[in-house]
Amino acid sequence: MNDNKQPTRWNPFRPGACTLTLLCRVAVILFVGLGAGCASIPTTGPAYLATSDAIEAAHFDVDITTHDSKLLRATVFQPELKPGQTAPLIIHAHGFGVFRMSGPMSVYGLGVFSGQAAKAAWEQGYWVISYDQRGHGSSEGINRLMDPEHEVRDVSTVLDWALANLHRISRDDNDDPLVGMVGESYGGGAMLLASARDSRIDALIPITTWHDIAFSLSPNDVPKSGWLTTLQLVNNMLNPGKIDPAINEAYWKARDGIVEPSMQQYLHQRSVSHDCAQGRVTRADTLLVQGFRDVAFPLNEAVANMECLQSTGSDVRLIGTQGGHLLPFTQWSWTFPGYEVENDVHCDGQTLNLVDTAVAWFDAKLRQRPERIQHLPRICLTQDYARGITVDHISRGGRKFHFGQTRIDSGFTGFFEAPLWPLERFVGWFTLTNRHPQLPKEKTGHGTLRPAFTPLYVARQDQTLVGIPTLDATVSTTDGESDPMVFVGVAVKRANGRYFELLSDQVTPLRGVGDHRTDLMAISTRLEKGDIVGIWLFGYHNQYRFSHTGWFMEAEIAGTIALPLLGPAPTSRALTAENY
Repeated sequence: MNDNKQPTRWNPFRPGACTLTLLCRVAVILFVGLGAGCASIPTTGPAYLATSDAIEAAHFDVDITTHDSKLLRATVFQPELKPGQTAPLIIHAHGFGVFRMSGPMSVYGLGVFSGQAAKAAWEQGYWVISYDQRGHGSSEGINRLMDPEHEVRDVSTVLDWALANLHRISRDDNDDPLVGMVGESYGGGAMLLASARDSRIDALIPITTWHDIAFSLSPNDVPKSGWLTTLQLVNNMLNPGKIDPAINEAYWKARDGIVEPSMQQYLHQRSVSHDCAQGRVTRADTLLVQGFRDVAFPLNEAVANMECLQSTGSDVRLIGTQGGHLLPFTQWSWTFPGYEVENDVHCDGQTLNLVDTAVAWFDAKLRQRPERIQHLPRICLTQDYARGITVDHISRGGRKFHFGQTRIDSGFTGFFEAPLWPLERFVGWFTLTNRHPQLPKEKTGHGTLRPAFTPLYVARQDQTLVGIPTLDATVSTTDGESDPMVFVGVAVKRANGRYFELLSDQVTPLRGVGDHRTDLMAISTRLEKGDIVGIWLFGYHNQYRFSHTGWFMEAEIAGTIALPLLGPAPTSRALTAENY
């Protein structure tokens, strides 16, 4: 594709793809009034000083020329260094649709975890470069959604420029530069793909990013139209005419429920899964940060990345947060609408501040200070915003429960859950706690306007439900519909409430009649005595806003679900209602 072609006429209703991180920028500009602070005033040029000089902390803008003669705008954060002192380099990569951290008082520096971590590293003596990725912000070129020959190659170009111009970058005993990367979503994809091709990158912190972006955007061939509608508009407003037209065209087909094989292949080639299958895997030590409530790139993506990266023998660890990409008007967040990563996470008896943890990771890997991460578990999984556990591995599947033939009478079953959510929680405040509920003998549900809930398990004492459930089920129809869509979630009816809680806000789509055997989206919660766990079935869910069968679908589903129940469990006798 020719990057010099004239951009297409901007149409705000025919947008291109993006991640929710751009909503952070929009929210800050609208509600905090920091729009002017997004573009810092650069200092007067880079300080290309000899090692005998002392240099002061500063930041300045530069233009970096790519292999195909495009200009990338970057901001260099220069640390304070004594004479003869050097410092490792951190490259910060922003999310899709937004732009670099252009100064300490920018949106990234103030309100987005990856930027806060990069800024903290600079303040503690690291070189930091934050750059506008191709087709974003002030950089030239067309955004091809992490093409290995363009966006991915650009990471090495930025590193080449740094080594040629910033002569105070630390090196190891083999004279290799000490380099780390941090970034979320689109930026996380950049570092995982780039470091598999460029061995100079030593340490990574990819945040809320993908393993296979084709599956992420269209799991089981059902497009995530909630994302693809809400966020396409914002991206084209901020970067008009800078995205590959093939992506815009694919969006409109996805609105009709179609993702063509050519687009699936286009996306797959931009995925860690593709590199893993070819044996091209980064050897950089990697701290993965991923959210259970992230409905764009669920925790499953980080689990798959972890399994791939561990094959090289590198140090790979995972922090499972609650936040991440949160769909506006569907999921609440504590900070900005659309994207959040909480400041602190809890791992059994200790609390980790994520910004401090990020700097400690780079200290351990780039400054040879392993004691800085001695406290960091291999896997920490939050159960909510106040609790979390450490585990040796993430469970996939678990105790099996059968559910009988469950009927969904409409493709809009579940459409009214959003307005009912606050009402049911209000009523729940006045509900008496029931610590001894009984399961019905017939484990089937029925959904017309409300989703169909089939209770499967009663917690008889406090325990943990965390991991990746698996499903083996058969979908059929009674109305001759050949392409029904059903959305599967795991829900809990709490002992102290009358409402159903969709665990981790996650659903998994099933499409078409016949047998379905699949992983469900990862979940995490703490069960208390009297909580009832069940399978929750929808014909409609707002995460897949335009992906549903229609009013008159009549589908049935039956099968087995395996739940990752940890901790104390009831007797292992046959799973019948009488046992509970």
